[in-house]
Amino acid sequence: MKKILLLLIATSMLSFAQERKEVAVTIYNSNLGVVKETREIELKSGITEVLIRDVPTEINPSSVKINLDGTVIEQNYRYDLANSYSLMQHFVDKKITLVGEKTFEGTLISASSNSVVIKDQNGGLVILPSLEGYNISLDYMPENLLTKPTLVWKVKSNGGGKKDAGLIYQTGGMSWKAEYVATLNKDDNRLDLNAWVNITNNSGGSFKDAKVKLIAGDINRASGIGYMETRDYDMAYSKSMSAEGDLVSEKSFFEYHIYELENKSDLLQNEEKQIGLFNASDITVVKKFIYNSNGSNIENRKPSVSVEFKNAKENNLGMPLPKGIVRIYKNDGDAVELIGEDNLDHTPKNEDVELKIGDAFDITIDEKVISSTKIADKVQEIEYEVTIHNSKEEAVTVEVKRNLWGNWTVIEKNVDYEKENANKITFKVDVPKEKKKTLTYKVRYVQ
Repeated sequence: MKKILLLLIATSMLSFAQERKEVAVTIYNSNLGVVKETREIELKSGITEVLIRDVPTEINPSSVKINLDGTVIEQNYRYDLANSYSLMQHFVDKKITLVGEKTFEGTLISASSNSVVIKDQNGGLVILPSLEGYNISLDYMPENLLTKPTLVWKVKSNGGGKKDAGLIYQTGGMSWKAEYVATLNKDDNRLDLNAWVNITNNSGGSFKDAKVKLIAGDINRASGIGYMETRDYDMAYSKSMSAEGDLVSEKSFFEYHIYELENKSDLLQNEEKQIGLFNASDITVVKKFIYNSNGSNIENRKPSVSVEFKNAKENNLGMPLPKGIVRIYKNDGDAVELIGEDNLDHTPKNEDVELKIGDAFDITIDEKVISSTKIADKVQEIEYEVTIHNSKEEAVTVEVKRNLWGNWTVIEKNVDYEKENANKITFKVDVPKEKKKTLTYKVRYVQ
């Protein structure tokens, strides 16, 4: 009876926070989530120890912000969870029983990963180098061991009763990214674009019926924060796909953009969740063949193939596009096949988007340095030749881009060029079907 009475006295000052009443989660691109939640706790007049259970294992304890009717005079993050090793360490110098072909009962002297030393009732020592084939029987569950990560608050309050406690904290292990599926039409001049957000939760916690916001942008993070590093998990991912009717609203926020899910969602531990962002159809695109020339003697080079479009309302788009992978398919009228992938960076509205699809198969390019003449001590003239072979059954335009050095002047050319910046020019070379076209130009360099 005395033992039971002492346990009642020890636990009378504890208060266990109930389930979350409300929870909102804001997820960033950079392995970071910010959780805002409300829980009901019961306080007593004076000092109460409050246990906040079910927090994620990747929580940053120093980031916790608390709002309640009382003063938190101390906070501890308890993550020494009950497992076989921690239990055995707790029972050193205490009674244990090993049950197998032979039963051993006595005082535990030491315990390592898979071996124990026991002092039996006669004072002798029993050393078991392996616990294989034995079950370990313990008399009780230690009070100071927890089954889940827990925040322990020591709260001073002037009044008792049930109170709402609001807390905000950061956690690692949460991230999101955009995933795009683009489909070119048969003529390569129109594009359909479907966007999804892919949310990953490896925080070590689950958040049910959560209001979810996604922050697009690259925030500055302080260095040297080891607790925010991703841990290795032995996990089996579950995957879910939201219905097409789910909506996402977007708005500017500081120098970033917020995408807010209109419907609440469950963010379960070790889960990847895909949610529809938007669908856009009939986007006008321009197909381009681009070749970056380096002005040397090389043969059998390939230009890259890309599509370019404007992220504008009049082009059936016009919303900030978060960075992510774009997978590009083509519909040839009979089937839809993958033709390439590219990375899209954060793109504001009304900006141009260029997606590289791959390299052209039926177009090859040879480059030559025709001549190099020194005109004066610091003046040199170099003539270049770029031959484009078009084996396609249609005419193409290849953009030949060239970076030049020093103080340069193009003194001869057989194709006009556009000056993109102080050191870069672009020749747009029209090549008939199944023909070749040679671009020649001479540059004077003054050092």
